[in-house]
Amino acid sequence: MTIVQPIQIQVAQKVFESWDKIGVNGRAEKLLNTLVSFSNEEKKMAAWQINNAQKEIAETRVMPGPTGERNELSNQGRGPFLCMSFVESGKAKVGLVGQVFTALIAGNPVITVGPIGQEIMDLISPFVPEGVIQNIAESAQDSLIEANHLAGIATLCDPMQAQLLSQRLAAKGGLICQLIEEVDSENLSVIAKPHYLLRFVTERTVSNNTTAIGGNATLLELGSMND
Repeated sequence: MTIVQPIQIQVAQKVFESWDKIGVNGRAEKLLNTLVSFSNEEKKMAAWQINNAQKEIAETRVMPGPTGERNELSNQGRGPFLCMSFVESGKAKVGLVGQVFTALIAGNPVITVGPIGQEIMDLISPFVPEGVIQNIAESAQDSLIEANHLAGIATLCDPMQAQLLSQRLAAKGGLICQLIEEVDSENLSVIAKPHYLLRFVTERTVSNNTTAIGGNATLLELGSMND
């Protein structure tokens, strides 16, 4: 049986690889241009998330390994993220802005919900490739939550809503969908932490066996010259 994905998921999947490939600094350059239209608190939140990503995940790290082997650790986005809020307040909107910018700077396309999500999308979309950020009506929210290829949901909610949503996602088929909840909508204590970003990415390791590529051949050549 073929499952038809919501059009927003299809669009997000098409743009995901190209958005992720430009890297943290490439995405930061585009996202920083959007900040002029946000309120002061929203701007501070968005700028902090961008700066944190540049510090934490922008560079590929070379890991220790045996002689003749080079191991590199980097991060990449997870895929389409749904960013939404069950809470309506000025602080909650700041939190929602934080969620959206964290998901975007991590390399994920974002889908927002309702009028507030539309406001945020309208300020960002002129500066990023088409499809990187989209918006849906609140009536379409359930179909997005059930979509098999949704990589994660970032939400502001109370603990009971978080529990119910977690159970709902656990019962889904397809891709494992990450739930990233903020239940402190007044202080935003989760969103404001440096490691919050890491829930929006997945690690990627690349191992190069340089000895196999040329080291052994060089040693053999030197040995034959001595003969």
